[in-house]
Amino acid sequence: MDVDFLIDRLERYLTEECPRFLGNRMVNEDEVRGYLAQLRQAVPEEVEQARRVVRDGDAVVEAARQEAERITSKARDEGERMAASHQFVVDAQRQAKAIIQEARQKADRLQSDADDYVFNALSQLQAELTRQIRVVENGLQRLEAEREAAIAEKRV
Repeated sequence: MDVDFLIDRLERYLTEECPRFLGNRMVNEDEVRGYLAQLRQAVPEEVEQARRVVRDGDAVVEAARQEAERITSKARDEGERMAASHQFVVDAQRQAKAIIQEARQKADRLQSDADDYVFNALSQLQAELTRQIRVVENGLQRLEAEREAAIAEKRV
């Protein structure tokens, strides 16, 4: 289940569904614990999504490496073929170097793009998880304060 959805449900429950009594919200502890249990269950799903993003990034890097190898092999084969003909040797060497350089540049760009993608995805996930943890902590603090206030009222 989506963590944002669960947090929104918990927040809506706390702010809209719980009745007020003497300025404090009265919450059903079992209801709140149910929401928290669902959140605990959903967070590992979000972590698994992050792992999939990392694996996807690794696949992009591997594809870039394979493409670079293919281009390099093609350049080498082309160079060897052209070297067989004496008049084309100089041109073949120049073209081989250009193809190899192009392959390396393309591989570097693909590696950089893959690294950027993985970094951005993980940064976004980290920010979202941090925000969600703050929401849960705030909710718990609010519940604790309300619980303490209710206990204090009972003593009076």
